[in-house]
Amino acid sequence: MFFIPTIRERLMRSKVNNERIFYRNTPINQVSNYHLNTFNKEWQHIQKNIPYYQRLVKENVIPEYIKTWEDFAKIPIQDRTIVRENISEFSDITREADKYVTTGGSTGTPLKYPSWKEESKQYEPNLWYARSFYNIKRSDRMFRLWGHSHALGSGISRYKKEIAFLLGLPLIGFKRFSAYDLSDDKLKQAGESIIKFKPKYIIGYSKALYMLAKANKHRKKEFHKLNLKAIIGAAEGFDNDHDKEFISNVFGCPVGLEYASMETKLLAHTHPDGSYKVLWRNNLVECVDEYGRPSDSGRLLVTSLYPRAFPLVRYELGDLISKTNKIDNSVISFEKIKGRDNDFLMLDEKTPIHSEALTHAIKTSTKIEAFQIRYTTENQYTIYVKSSEKITKQDKLEISNRLKQIDIRLYDLKIKQTSQLKQTIAGKTRWLIEE
Repeated sequence: MFFIPTIRERLMRSKVNNERIFYRNTPINQVSNYHLNTFNKEWQHIQKNIPYYQRLVKENVIPEYIKTWEDFAKIPIQDRTIVRENISEFSDITREADKYVTTGGSTGTPLKYPSWKEESKQYEPNLWYARSFYNIKRSDRMFRLWGHSHALGSGISRYKKEIAFLLGLPLIGFKRFSAYDLSDDKLKQAGESIIKFKPKYIIGYSKALYMLAKANKHRKKEFHKLNLKAIIGAAEGFDNDHDKEFISNVFGCPVGLEYASMETKLLAHTHPDGSYKVLWRNNLVECVDEYGRPSDSGRLLVTSLYPRAFPLVRYELGDLISKTNKIDNSVISFEKIKGRDNDFLMLDEKTPIHSEALTHAIKTSTKIEAFQIRYTTENQYTIYVKSSEKITKQDKLEISNRLKQIDIRLYDLKIKQTSQLKQTIAGKTRWLIEE
């Protein structure tokens, strides 16, 4: 039973050690030079093979060689909205994609972008290096309170994925429990499952973890006997430090946070010392103000430092960081992050549905560019979908059938096509908003 996890650990061990040696042996005062030099190697390929940047270099907007941070700042900042509408302009033209990845998120504006298989070789060691901050190893048993998007499809493809998860996860020592329905009854089932499974660490949507702890605080003594290494929140932040302290008290272990996105994968991770450590070997993180100027607190930009089918160059994730520790323009750590805030859709007083459940069900349709769920004071919900193509009755039925697999009551939500999504007073387009 433990043979496969042990083999997986051995295969990853040397790679994690390489990460540890790199960070230990690279002087902090050399990070800025490392970033400029490493980016320039990638930049030589990007400017020749990514149409958007090829054009800007040809027009002398951006230099062929980035010598200084002033040169680097000439590269325009991009965000998901701009890229989504022009993805071919930001993709490598020299190779076919091995697959296409679709993002989710609280904005309801999914981005579909190309990816190569070998990209995972760059970021997977990052993941296990960061988890080693909490002494977590790849062979440790993991309980995951997460989404189950593979279960929302139909036909043979859905059953293949279900079988792969059903058979594959136990073999590697992982157990996955759906975070779609966060009612007390379901969360108590999750708590019972944790006691039986005896994991060494737990990962889940941050707010779902807090609700898990609240629903199972009566199991505190049983949880403490598990000697968990850590609880790791992901996909969103905690509402406040009290929530982290409460979870830690119930489960009897440290609570951390990973900062990642579909586009970047793991970008930063909390350390037991309290700060977020940027994984700067493969990621150049900047912090800029509203005008794009370097700042100690402000907008987070990321540039990838390894070959990608969709290179990230000064890419804005939409989050704000503060109390940064920087070497020139290179952020190596920060204290706080704001922006990841996934709301819940309340079917009734006792049944909150996590945002990712709706995202997974709706974004599967290739026609949909963005979506938004609007609600009235009586909690009447309507799904508005934005598309350049006509959304047919069959399209709506397919979405409704996927929603029904989350909770049968979601099947009756009205689905309407719109050319414009509603914005908040601050000009934000959120996935859940009041009519």
